[in-house]
Amino acid sequence: MSNINPSDCNPELDRLSANALYAALLVEMLVQRGVILAELLAGTGISLEALKSLEQRLSARQYQALIENALRLDPDPALGFKFGFQLKLSTHGFLGFAAMSAATLGEALELAVKYCRTRFDFFNLHILEQRGKVILQVDPLVEFGPASAFLLESVMASFGTMSINLLGEIPKGVRIRRTCGKPAYFEAMEDWFPQRAPVEFEQSANQLIFEQNLMRRPLNLSDPLARQLAEAQCQKELQTIQVEDDLLYRVHRLLKEAEPDYPKLDQVAAQLHLSSRTLKRRLQEQGTSFQALLDRVRMHQARQLLKTSRQSVDAIASALGYSDASNFSRAFRRCEGLTPARYRRQQQANAQPDSH
Repeated sequence: MSNINPSDCNPELDRLSANALYAALLVEMLVQRGVILAELLAGTGISLEALKSLEQRLSARQYQALIENALRLDPDPALGFKFGFQLKLSTHGFLGFAAMSAATLGEALELAVKYCRTRFDFFNLHILEQRGKVILQVDPLVEFGPASAFLLESVMASFGTMSINLLGEIPKGVRIRRTCGKPAYFEAMEDWFPQRAPVEFEQSANQLIFEQNLMRRPLNLSDPLARQLAEAQCQKELQTIQVEDDLLYRVHRLLKEAEPDYPKLDQVAAQLHLSSRTLKRRLQEQGTSFQALLDRVRMHQARQLLKTSRQSVDAIASALGYSDASNFSRAFRRCEGLTPARYRRQQQANAQPDSH
């Protein structure tokens, strides 16, 4: 049986990136907790100079290595939550200042979604409206292996901290949905974050759900001119992110937004104002293809459905647009290294509470 980690050959880990400030804050937090700096940075390719830079960006692969080191050296299962709690609005640079000076909570949330890539592009954030609710959905753009839970928990915890920064509280009428099972340490988090919103586990997506009227709540530090200046800087930063990475991000986003009715290549090309041939060529230049991106989106959705639903493998294959279950099973095994049925059994076994 192969021991190769699928992330080792994932080129997205080298293309996607985040501001080095988050790595610097994580390193500072871990060193204060007694972790040796040299051991924390070992094998990450992260230099001390990079951690001191306000402009440097680190790749997803570097962040993955750093987080895996952190989890090994400080095996606190709630480490991701605790890191997210310390991310104040000012941590997020001009994006934080733009959100802080917005007129309403809804406007601040829209700015966070629009310019999140200036800080990190490991996730796709998008806003949905359903039956009087405003939903912020957080979809990972790349698989981080053991570091995945840490990253997601830190991002979602940071939104709670931002709510306190903006409103002085986490308002009532907020709920959280998570795709994972309930962690054993979850109840202990009351001591860390007594105002936390109710959380539902084993859901189909990772979401923050707000009552629509909350979006109209005015912010105490609202300043139209400051918001305009900060947003202009966010726009400038966004334009500096590599164009080809932006193409991959936009294709991925269009595929995610269309789930489960995935568009064909020519439809995506039209939405990007490109010819099909040009889109194919530009993706090939980046070492990927439309089919590879589609398969990655499908596999992400397949994992969620296998973990959180009781649908049969045949039904999941059909929902994802595969002509038959055998094609789906082959694609899933090629990506994950095991069959859908075995993956589901493995996830169910992992979700069982520890009897000790």
